[in-house]
Amino acid sequence: MKNTSLLAIVLLSILSACSTTPKVLKGDFTNLTPTRATASHVMNKTVRWSGLIVKTHNQKTRTCFEVIEMETKGSSLRPKRIIPKNSSRFLACKDGFLEPIAFNNRLVTITGNIVAYSKQHIGDYEMEYPILKTDVIYIWQKQQRNNAVLFNSYFPQHFSCFMSLYPGFCY
Repeated sequence: MKNTSLLAIVLLSILSACSTTPKVLKGDFTNLTPTRATASHVMNKTVRWSGLIVKTHNQKTRTCFEVIEMETKGSSLRPKRIIPKNSSRFLACKDGFLEPIAFNNRLVTITGNIVAYSKQHIGDYEMEYPILKTDVIYIWQKQQRNNAVLFNSYFPQHFSCFMSLYPGFCY
């Protein structure tokens, strides 16, 4: 009984740690999406937006990331890997040089102030992007697939893998 209670406490603490907001992303932010910001041309608002970096623009004095807005997974703020067909984009700019290879095609959550708007082209289509002066760029770790399997003794011809709390392990 004691071991079961201890196991339950450990599992609950691990699960709760997975769903918490990283400390650097906590704070008071305007509840505004890139789409709503662009429609109303709001300026000087502090926001926290999540998405996928699709392009890096290294300029003379700063680096700007073109980010596709994505919804987040609950309180953790991790972007879902689903891009809605009506999603918008934004530019997140940081002073100095940042290596594009470290950021391209990565899920991020970014905090910063809306400082301007810019018209950009995606093919022949023109879109207006809000531009953030970035405070924090939080890169989410890539999630590893769990390819481990366990032999199922009840049905010897089948393998089964249940939910795993640790990458590379299967229960």
